Amino acid sequence: MPRVSVIISIFDQPNAFTFALLGYRRQAFRDFELIVADDGSDGETQAIIEEFERSAGFPVKHVWQENKGYRRARIANEAVRESVGEILLLSDGDCVPHRDFVGVHARYGGAGRFCTGGYVRLDAAYCRTMTRENVEAGEYERQMTRDDAWRFRWQHWKNRFNLLFGSQKAPKVYGCNISVGRDAYFGVNGYDENFDGFGKEDSDLRNRLRRYGAKPVSLWGKAWVYHVDDAIDPKIRERRIPRRKNTAYYNRPGVPVYCQKGLLRKP
Repeated sequence: MPRVSVIISIFDQPNAFTFALLGYRRQAFRDFELIVADDGSDGETQAIIEEFERSAGFPVKHVWQENKGYRRARIANEAVRESVGEILLLSDGDCVPHRDFVGVHARYGGAGRFCTGGYVRLDAAYCRTMTRENVEAGEYERQMTRDDAWRFRWQHWKNRFNLLFGSQKAPKVYGCNISVGRDAYFGVNGYDENFDGFGKEDSDLRNRLRRYGAKPVSLWGKAWVYHVDDAIDPKIRERRIPRRKNTAYYNRPGVPVYCQKGLLRKP
């Protein structure tokens, strides 16, 4: 069985998604499966997955739910149920991974751990020049700037400082770059599906993993992805449902480590 289950969340971004898939085909580390957590995309995304699956070189699965707004927490849990890897690597379908992205998470992650990293934001002008050919050649990896490298170093040392002094809201976490040991993910019951709308579900997962006792690992500057600008996928703007914040729910008192509406739902 694959050691790593890569789970990428997607909604109607066929161009960026195609580039992301090509990025996973470039990975130096090959002991992984890819599960597409599809939050209600149309048939175009299904066709892209079917075409890619024939030449991927690793197992590809597609998990879909009806479009009822931003429900990433729920579809990510559905994807985890279909996974087999001991490491769950969570990212997004509009993020193209660095060639060593999966390998670094495989090296530092594992049972009882969770790892976090950052992303490089590709500007809209560059994204309009992206093609299958230059993505397959890894040209996008040359878009990391000195400012990006400095930001990664700064955030890594900030993470270490905050962890050293006991902050329970460290390390910095983005849903496009987080891996969790399978045991720890099940130990907190995965994402809390009460986060129905945009925002805070990843921070909530991190906080509960910390309280569960999972060891946090900062991979800022070691593992990163390249975020593709929405400009190349107008469809997502046409179909995007207004998002709402989950701040009040996130800040409620007495948040349990094991969420009640999560990976293993009560009947």
